[in-house]
Amino acid sequence: MCFLLVAGIAFAAGIDGKWTSERRMGENTIKIVFDLKADGAKLTGSMSMNRGDTPVKAEITDGKIDGSKFSFKVTTEGRNGKMTSTYEGTVEGDTLKGTSAREGGEPWPFEAKRQ
Repeated sequence: MCFLLVAGIAFAAGIDGKWTSERRMGENTIKIVFDLKADGAKLTGSMSMNRGDTPVKAEITDGKIDGSKFSFKVTTEGRNGKMTSTYEGTVEGDTLKGTSAREGGEPWPFEAKRQ
């Protein structure tokens, strides 16, 4: 039993740190940086990126980590109001792999590398 608890904590600790994701939007590539911290099953942190010349920063909400599986939400403010994106996937060494979806949108593949 103790071994399973320690193994779960080790996986959770594996998500702590900064992660970088790049996403093509039309002709532009957007670099997104996630700063993540696990505290038991709770995942917290922030997201930062540039939207054109405008820096965007948002707190991570509803973050969860269960073994190697994670999920969290990020809400940003844009020209059309607030928009929430949901990220979920797994920690695979120095890579986060999964999907991201905007409210009401289709999920797309998501990948981030540890900095």
